[in-house]
Amino acid sequence: MFVTALLITLSFSFCLQIFVIVQYLATKGMTYYKIFLGTFIINTILMVTISVFAFRDPASIYRVNMKFVLWMLSGFITFIILFIKISTLIKIHRRAKDPENYTINFFGKKVYEQGIIKKHEFFMFVITMPIFLFVGSYFIARLINIILYGHI
Repeated sequence: MFVTALLITLSFSFCLQIFVIVQYLATKGMTYYKIFLGTFIINTILMVTISVFAFRDPASIYRVNMKFVLWMLSGFITFIILFIKISTLIKIHRRAKDPENYTINFFGKKVYEQGIIKKHEFFMFVITMPIFLFVGSYFIARLINIILYGHI
């Protein structure tokens, strides 16, 4: 059970590290760089700890329920991507409501200026869609399996 908890923590940390790398590349903020270094150190410590447990007691690795670990990881990724998509849509909606980003034409209709949707936001929205669909469907399918049959 301890090894399962370590694997789930390592998986979450990897996902967080990927998210931090993307945010760092988008903003070039120093805080994201520091968080990246912290997650790198945490991942290294977790990997060494799991390796030590694997060498000391290989049966503990055999007892890990990988379906459960993958289900937890897919749920975490699904909610992270959902958070990214919702926050992107909220930013775009706020920019669309800002009077600086549109003009009123002769007929009284709004004409939006270029730049309401940033290129990196559009690409993030489009690129994360297949990942969201694949990982989210796995998570939902396993969740329904738990609800209906009581096991993963």
